[in-house]
Formats: sequence, C-alpha cells, structure tokens
Amino acid sequence: MERTARREQVLKCAVRVFSRKGYHATTVSDIIAEAGVARGTFYLYFKSKRNIFDELLDDYLQRILSQVRRVDMSEGAEPPLDQMRGEVERILGVLLGSRELSRILLHEAVGLDADFDRKLDEFYSRLAALTEGSLRLGQTMGLVTECDVRVASLCIIGSVKEVVDHLLIEPDALPETSILAEEVLNIILGGLFVPSARTRPAQAP
Repeated sequence: MERTARREQVLKCAVRVFSRKGYHATTVSDIIAEAGVARGTFYLYFKSKRNIFDELLDDYLQRILSQVRRVDMSEGAEPPLDQMRGEVERILGVLLGSRELSRILLHEAVGLDADFDRKLDEFYSRLAALTEGSLRLGQTMGLVTECDVRVASLCIIGSVKEVVDHLLIEPDALPETSILAEEVLNIILGGLFVPSARTRPAQAP
C-alpha cells in the first residue's frame, strides 16, 4: 500500500474510533488496531492522538467554510435564491456526508481544551462573518430585509447546527438533503408566519 493511501486509511479509521468511543476514551492503540497497522507506521505519519484529531477537524472545518460563497450577480449567473439554495445544500452535504466527523465536531470537540475551544471559536466567528457579509450584500441588492445581520447570522448557523444534530441522532427523521435545504431556506428567508398574520392580533384557538 502506498504511503499516501496508508495515511488516509489511518485517518479514516481514527474517525470511526473517535466517533464510537469519544476523544478522551480513544487511545493510539485503538486507532492502530482499527487501521491494522504497526505502531511505528502510525508515528511515521502522526505525532500523537491529538495531532491526528486536529488534522481531521481542521480539514473538516475548512471544507465547511469553502461552501460559503458570495452571491454572483453577474450576467448569466443563477438567480440569487437558487445560489443560496445551492449553498445551503452544499453545506448540509458536507455535514451529513461526513456524519462521524459531524458527530465529533458537535459532541466531542466542544470543551476539549482551551486551544481547541479557541479554534472552534475562530471557526464559528469566521462562519458568522461570512454569513453576515452575504446578508449585507443581500441588503444592498434589495434581497434581504433590514435586520441585525449579526443576530440573523447566528440564528442561521444555530438552526443548521440543530437540524444536523437531530439528523445524527435520527438519520431517517427528516427528508433528503435537497428537500431539507429548501425547507431550511424557506424558514430562514420567510419565517413561519404568513404575511397577513404579522399585522393582525392573535386569536385564541
């Protein structure tokens, strides 16, 4: 087996073990046993359990960030709503296409230690900043209503996190990714109240 392929094998096996046992309970021996490699082979590629964990999460976080793109308003570009729908679908695709890593990110990485908490804080801050930028651009184009873009960006990120977390627990509880993206976008853009309900007084059921 080539060095690159063997290294990827160790990474994939580490994901499975971290997801199954949790970061703290996992040992280098567990990863070695899962991958079926010698201890020396493991240390040829990785310095420690933490080193492999950091690499897995760094790559995963970058893949998520790479899906957040500026709306293209040039001639011939897709309609903005279609672009936004595609972005939500791509992000959900990364999150749900790597369920084990998503489970690690949402449940194992939080509170790991001060350094990793800073890394996660930086990731979410960058993700929020990108989302804020998209909302501000939408406002200048007349596509997004006046709102506090900081609050709105956090609501969007929190909503997607909660949906993904639920799907990790009950994979069959919600529809396929394309339909899920449509529903998430509909709620984000339009809310749950019909327009007329926003101005009329509430009535008892």
